[in-house]
Amino acid sequence: DKQVIEMYPQLSEEEVKILAVDDKWLPTIKGQIDGEVEAISRSLTQRVNELAGRYDKAVDEIDEEVDELETRVQSHLEAMGVVWN
Repeated sequence: DKQVIEMYPQLSEEEVKILAVDDKWLPTIKGQIDGEVEAISRSLTQRVNELAGRYDKAVDEIDEEVDELETRVQSHLEAMGVVWN
C-alpha cells in the first residue's frame, strides 16, 4: 500500500484513468454483464424447452384424436353408402 501511495503522484491523469477504468472497473462490469447474459440465456432456454414440451405433447394428442375421428367418420360414411377417398 505504501508503494502505491508513493507511486500515485507520479502517474499522469491518463495513467490513473487506465488503472481505474480499464484495469479495474471495465473487467468487473464486463464480468457482471456476462453473468447476467448467461443467466438470461439459461432462463430463456429453459422456458423454450418447457413450451416445446407442452406443445409437442398437445400436438401428439391432437393427431391421435384426429386419427380416431377420421376412422369414425369413414365408418359412418361407409354405413350410409358413401365412398370417400
